[in-house]
Amino acid sequence: MASAKTGMWTALLGALLILIDGIAVLSTGNFYGWHYGSASTVGWVEIILSLMMMGLAYYYKSNKSLVGWSVVILALITMPFDGGFWLIGAIVALIGGIIIATAKE
Repeated sequence: MASAKTGMWTALLGALLILIDGIAVLSTGNFYGWHYGSASTVGWVEIILSLMMMGLAYYYKSNKSLVGWSVVILALITMPFDGGFWLIGAIVALIGGIIIATAKE
């Protein structure tokens, strides 16, 4: 089984991909695939949720279960706002959150 630290880095990688997607959507005004809301809504929601995931991942040692499942919930909320290739960021963050929550350290 993977360690919580591995899960934290995996969640951070996923959150970084979501953040990049949010910035790209805001800068270009375009997004691909099915989304909720306009380009501005999609961009800001992705940026806010990814920053929340990054902030939570910092506390992975204090309460693994709470932090892990919180990252999972944020990744699931982010999924309808991601489209196409960028959905991979939410999936990676989801996997990272599960690893944090189930780590036995």
